[in-house]
Amino acid sequence: MNDLVFIGDWTKDRVLGSGSFGVVVLWRHNRTDEKLAIKTCKWSDELTEKHRERWTKEVEMLQKSDNVNIVSTKELPPEFVSGLERMNPSRLPILCMEYCSGGDLRQLLNKAEFCSGLKEVQVRQILGDIRNAMQFLHGNKITHRDLKPENIVMQIIDSPGKQNIGPQAQKKVVYKLIDLGYAKEIDSNSVCASFVGTLQYLAPELFSSKTYSNSVDFWSMGLIAFEVICGIRPFLPYLAPVQWIPHVKKKAHDNISVYETYHGDIEYSNELFPESFISKPLKALLEKWLRVALEWEPRLRGRDTPSKVTFNIPAEQATAGSKIVIFDLLQEILSKKIIKVFSVSTISQHAYEIDDKTNISTLKKYLEGDTKVSKETQILISPKSFLDLGDDELVVNYWNDSCNNMIYLYDKTIMIKDVIEPIVPKAVQRSLKENQKAMYNFKNSQNLYRNSVYFVMSQVEMYESLINGLFVRAESFKHGSKLLLLNHNKVDKCIGKLADKLDVVTKMTETGKKHIERLRETGTGVNYLGGFDKIFKDVDDRSEKITKLQLAWNQLSVRLQSATRRSNEVLTTDINNFVSKNNFQTILMDTLKTYVHFKKSEFFTDQRCKEKQCTDIIKLSYECLKLRCKILHEMRHQPFVLKLIDLNTELAKIADIISNAADTTDKLNLDLTTAIDELTNCMWNTISLLSSDADDIANLPYSVVSFQKRDFKIGEPVSNHCIQVPNIQDDEKLKSLIEESLKLRKNHSYLTAQLNMHKELMKKSSIDYSFLAE
Repeated sequence: MNDLVFIGDWTKDRVLGSGSFGVVVLWRHNRTDEKLAIKTCKWSDELTEKHRERWTKEVEMLQKSDNVNIVSTKELPPEFVSGLERMNPSRLPILCMEYCSGGDLRQLLNKAEFCSGLKEVQVRQILGDIRNAMQFLHGNKITHRDLKPENIVMQIIDSPGKQNIGPQAQKKVVYKLIDLGYAKEIDSNSVCASFVGTLQYLAPELFSSKTYSNSVDFWSMGLIAFEVICGIRPFLPYLAPVQWIPHVKKKAHDNISVYETYHGDIEYSNELFPESFISKPLKALLEKWLRVALEWEPRLRGRDTPSKVTFNIPAEQATAGSKIVIFDLLQEILSKKIIKVFSVSTISQHAYEIDDKTNISTLKKYLEGDTKVSKETQILISPKSFLDLGDDELVVNYWNDSCNNMIYLYDKTIMIKDVIEPIVPKAVQRSLKENQKAMYNFKNSQNLYRNSVYFVMSQVEMYESLINGLFVRAESFKHGSKLLLLNHNKVDKCIGKLADKLDVVTKMTETGKKHIERLRETGTGVNYLGGFDKIFKDVDDRSEKITKLQLAWNQLSVRLQSATRRSNEVLTTDINNFVSKNNFQTILMDTLKTYVHFKKSEFFTDQRCKEKQCTDIIKLSYECLKLRCKILHEMRHQPFVLKLIDLNTELAKIADIISNAADTTDKLNLDLTTAIDELTNCMWNTISLLSSDADDIANLPYSVVSFQKRDFKIGEPVSNHCIQVPNIQDDEKLKSLIEESLKLRKNHSYLTAQLNMHKELMKKSSIDYSFLAE
C-alpha cells in the first residue's frame, strides 16, 4: 500500500503500525477531516490456514466487542472496497477501526519523564480502563493472550460543554485494547496449547507447559500495572525470560518483585519500588492486588485463595474452593477516596484513605503523627474555598481525584522550617558518595539514570507544590481579612449598642447620686441608702471598662484596616519574579536530555557489555541538590514570604482580639442589664421597707400613697385616711410638715429596692481584658 496515496476523497496520512503480516494505515477525509485506521494483510500465498483463521477471528471478535475500552470497528467506506483490492492480495476481510489519536501506552512509557512511572491520575485511569476491557472479554469467554503496552492505545476526547483553552486545559483520555489477533474464545475451564504473544509479558506457564487458561491475562495485567506505576517490569527486567523464570519461580505468594541489587544479588520484595509517583495508601492497596495478579500458580492466580495456604491441596480442589476476584478487587481499590495534603512548613506530601464520615479533626490527627505539627497550630486550607477548614467539616467535600494537592497544611508558628532533608533515592545517594569516576555496568547505570530522573522530577513537583501553597496562603489571607471585617462589623454594632445602654444607665445613676446626696445633706432616710452606693460603684467600674474597651476597639479597627490593605496587595508578581529566576527547569531539561541520550546508546549491543562512567547524570543530581538548598535558603528571606509571615501573625492576633472583644461585650452587656435590675429592685425594696416600718399613713412619704380619680369627691376630704389636724394654729409648723412631705415625695422613687438586692451584689461576672494589652 506504499504507492497508494489517494482513494476517492481520502488521503493516506501515515502508517500507524506494522505487524508480522498486517499493516495499519491512517486515512483522512479531505472534506470532513474524518480519520479511519484501516488494517489489511500484506501477505498472500505465504499465509497459512492458521494465520487466515486468526485474521478472520480478530475481525469477528472486534465487530462484536461492544465496549468503550476496546477499539471499535466502523463500516468500511465503499470506495475502499475497490480501492484497496490490489493492495489486499490475501482477500482477507479488511478491518476498519476508529482512530485513537493519543498513540499507544508503550510510547507514553518510553518518554523520559515517565521512566519511573506515571502520575497517580494516569495510573488510576489506565488500570480502570484495562480492568473494564478485560472483564468484558473474559465475561464473553475470550482470552486476549497478547496483553502488552503496545496493544493499549489512547483516545483523546474533548470534554463536552467545557472549553479547553490555554495550557490549563485538560482533555479526557480513554485507554482502549487493540489487536485481538491472538485472542481466542475459550471456556473458563478449558485450556489452550498455542504459544502466542510477546515474550516479556507472557505468563510463566507458557514457557513450561503446553496448556494454559485465561489466567494468563491476569499475569499480563499485573506486569502492566507494575510498569505503569514504577516505569519498569517487576521481575528482573534486564534478563530474558529463560533467565528470570528460574528466580521468579522461587518467589513466595507475597513477593511482587524480584530484582538484582547493586552488587548482583537477587532480592525478593513484597512492595512496589519507592521511586514512584503514587500515594502511600494507593501503593499499599495495589500491592495487595498485585499479589493476586502475579501469583505463580496459574490455577490460583486472580483468585481469593492464596497459594501459601494451599500448598498441600490439589490444584483442582483449590480452584473449586475459590473464586476469581481480580476484577472486583481492582474496582474496589480504584473506588477508594484518597485525600492528598501538602505540608508547606515541612515541604512534604501526605495522603490518607478517607470515607464519607472522616472529618477535618481526624485528618489533623493523621497529619500530627506524620509532620509533628500539633493539632493546635495546624491550619488546613483548600484551594476550593481558600478558607480555614473547621474541625467538624467532612474531608470528602474537598476530595478531587484529578487534583495533586487537595488541601494545604500550614503551621501557625512558622512558614517554612529551617532544616528539611530531601528524600534521595539510594542509587543517587551511592553515586554522590562514590568517586565520580566509578564504573557502572548496564543494569546499575539503568537504575542510576532512572532514579536520577525521578529525583529531579520529585524536586520539581515539590517546588511547584510549595509555590502553589504560598499562592493559596496569600489568597486565603484575602478571604480571611474579609471575614474578619464582617466579624469586626458585627462586634462593632454590639459595642455601639453597649455604649447606648451605658448612657441610659449612667443618666439613671447620676440622677440617683444627686438625690441621695441631697437626702444625706438633710439627714433624711440615711439608714435606707447604703445599698445604692454599691450599685453606683459597680456601674462606675463597668463604665470605666467599657470606655477602655472602646479605646482598644478603635485601635484594633486601625490595625485591621492596615492588615486588610496589606492582604490585598498583589504578591503574585513578587512570587512569579522569584520563580522565574529560581527554578529547576534548566536542570530538568538537561536531565531528560541526558537520559534520552543514554537510552539511545542501549540500541548498540556492544555498549551493554561495557562498564561506563555516569558523570553526566551524577553531576546533574548534585546540581539539583545544590539548587534546592539555595532556593529554600533564599526563599525564607524573600519579601513576599516575610509579608505572609507578618500577615499570618497579625491576622491571627486580630482574630483572637475580635473574639475576646465579642465575649467581653456580651459580658458587659449582661452586667449592665444586671445593674439596671439591681437598681430597680433596690428602689422598690426600699419603698416596701418604708411601707412596712410605718405606724400609719402619716409616716409614709406622700407619693407612696396611691389615689384614684374616683376617690375624689367635691366637698369631701381627699381621703378617709387623712389624719385630722384640729386647731393647728402654728402656720410655721404646718409649712414645715408640707415641705418634708414634698421632699419625701420627690426622693422615695430612688430608695425602694435596696435590701433584697444586697444578696445579688456579690454575683458578678469575671471579665478577661487581656486583649486590651494587644
